[in-house]
Amino acid sequence: MLRLLLLIIICIAAGNLYGAGFQSQTIDSSILVNSKKSGLQESVNAFYDSTYSEIDTFAWSKIKINSGKIDCSYLFDTVRIVLRDISRNKHYVHPFKGHITSDFGRRDSWLWHRGIDIKLNTGDTVRAAFDGIVRAVLYDRNGYGRVVAIRHCWGVETIYGHLSKSIAVPNRKVKAGDVIGLGGRTGRASGTHLHFETRYYGEPFDPNLIIDFENFRLKSDTLKLFKDDFAYLEQIKKTVTYKIKEGDNLSSIAKRYRTSINRLCSLNGITPETILKIGRNLVIHTSQ
Repeated sequence: MLRLLLLIIICIAAGNLYGAGFQSQTIDSSILVNSKKSGLQESVNAFYDSTYSEIDTFAWSKIKINSGKIDCSYLFDTVRIVLRDISRNKHYVHPFKGHITSDFGRRDSWLWHRGIDIKLNTGDTVRAAFDGIVRAVLYDRNGYGRVVAIRHCWGVETIYGHLSKSIAVPNRKVKAGDVIGLGGRTGRASGTHLHFETRYYGEPFDPNLIIDFENFRLKSDTLKLFKDDFAYLEQIKKTVTYKIKEGDNLSSIAKRYRTSINRLCSLNGITPETILKIGRNLVIHTSQ
């Protein structure tokens, strides 16, 4: 009897141990990811209907756009997430119907552009792409400018940057098509455009995987992500950058990192006469 009791206790403990640490890599919007949720997660589920209970509160922050991430370069299985389901009133609306001015990928041979830039004019209406809850509304003068982050189902997030005005409110739910801001060129932007990102648990992935930007619609109702979709992260890790501060010049930066001015110019596509802009990231070293 004692042995049986001990066996039952061990089985329960093992179940708790492995159950708490396991999370499926293959996600479908008809299945709950975790049965145990934080207090914030429980509040989200209690306040909103079942559609919003699919929203994971991992690394939830109202004061940071980059609030946390999971290294998706180590994914083992295909991730499947249903983003549009007409039967459940889950839709997609294109943020703004403009043409692409800068695509996702490597920019200037060294910098990785982690989103897609869509041409618009100041004051143009920007809309939420999917149903979700507004996680953050911030102003980042050296980067995104006025920016909105919306958390969607199963770890998917969209980012809307360089807005002239933000209308979204943190912790408020939004439906696909709701106006969340107006277009602009705030922050570090060379012209008026919308910087649009799609992320999975904090890691950006190419929006072209799921969105047809020429016809302003989804390519598929279901997003499928593979390990190879995050292979670029390994290259980024091998790149060393330095954020320019007041008083910096190419000579002082080159001496600090034991490199040459010519090398810095080659890596960054600039000349020795280029005026350095405070807040810009300067590449010091890359494996390519």
